Amino acid sequence: MDSYLFQIVLGAILISLLLGIYSFVVYFFRLAFLSIAVSHAVLAGLAIGIFFHIDPTLTALLFSLLVGWLIAFVRKKAGLTEDASIGIVLALSMAVGIILIYLSGYQGNIFSYLFGSLLTLSWKDIVSLLFLLLVSVIFIARHWEQILFLCFDEETAYSSGINVNFLYYTIIALLSFLITYSTKLIGVILTHAMLVIPAATVYQIFWHYKLLLAGSTLLSIFSTLAGLALSYFYDLPTGPLIVTVGGILFLLFWVLKIFKIPSKVFRNK
Repeated sequence: MDSYLFQIVLGAILISLLLGIYSFVVYFFRLAFLSIAVSHAVLAGLAIGIFFHIDPTLTALLFSLLVGWLIAFVRKKAGLTEDASIGIVLALSMAVGIILIYLSGYQGNIFSYLFGSLLTLSWKDIVSLLFLLLVSVIFIARHWEQILFLCFDEETAYSSGINVNFLYYTIIALLSFLITYSTKLIGVILTHAMLVIPAATVYQIFWHYKLLLAGSTLLSIFSTLAGLALSYFYDLPTGPLIVTVGGILFLLFWVLKIFKIPSKVFRNK
């Protein structure tokens, strides 16, 4: 395999592993709209880096983290509903990003940030993704039961003495970093889709949380590699193909659920 192709495939696998793992948390913790806001905030973060001539990836990481934490803070402290707080922060971050891109006179291909570009993945990004994967696995494994408790009943988790704020802000921080890097592969617009589709798809058949986590991870990897292959052979945009494969799998699992073909077998287990 060509070294550059190997680099792309390795980066895609790492991203899909992370997307599959966090899809479980996003779906059951109801963070779908937050992931939309953070994925769009990446664009503003990139614009900040371009405007001030700083590494755009670094500024995107920091700005997406700031936006994620700001949404969480507004939701918890300002008494606003989650959709209202996300709507305010999303609109502001997008406006700032567009203004800065305009003022900087940026002549690059901003379209690639919206829909993803494999050419932006570097070995530095792959090392960062590997580090993020290791940190995520260690964190989730160590706090697995507490995270489950938090996902399904936040108030009771708080009453039980669980450090809800630590878990909540840490999850958002890790999720923000993942979203920043995944935009390089599937783009700002489509990233949040792959944070919802894998878990939502597997949930059509599996109920047990361990099977949900494993299934969403496997589906994320399959969708990513299938999208990559289709993109390579048919010269089509990678991001939309990955999400399309995921959407087709969701429809397939939904049909299986309607006709109850495998559901009784899996759910009895």
